[in-house]
Amino acid sequence: MIVEYNLEANGTIPNYIADGGYFLKANDKASPQDWDMIGIAASDGTYIPETLTVLNKAALITRLTNLGWKTFNYDIGEYVDATEEEIEAYVDNFINTHDT
Repeated sequence: MIVEYNLEANGTIPNYIADGGYFLKANDKASPQDWDMIGIAASDGTYIPETLTVLNKAALITRLTNLGWKTFNYDIGEYVDATEEEIEAYVDNFINTHDT
């Protein structure tokens, strides 16, 4: 399950996150909880808070679009804004690789 989460107040990754730290977005919380992150919730029976926001493909596409996702253009040697198709392909790959 793909979820949005924050670090614990002491700066550690919550124990209910198996793999995380993706697609960071600043928020108005105090450090070290000042970033909303995307992660994969643990599937080993670890308690997962019901308050977490679960994200689907459309939500991930919206998040990357709103973040101004970039892709590296090898022809010109720099990062450029990703197209809608590139973002969708990236999200598809992320989901296929990470969603359990």
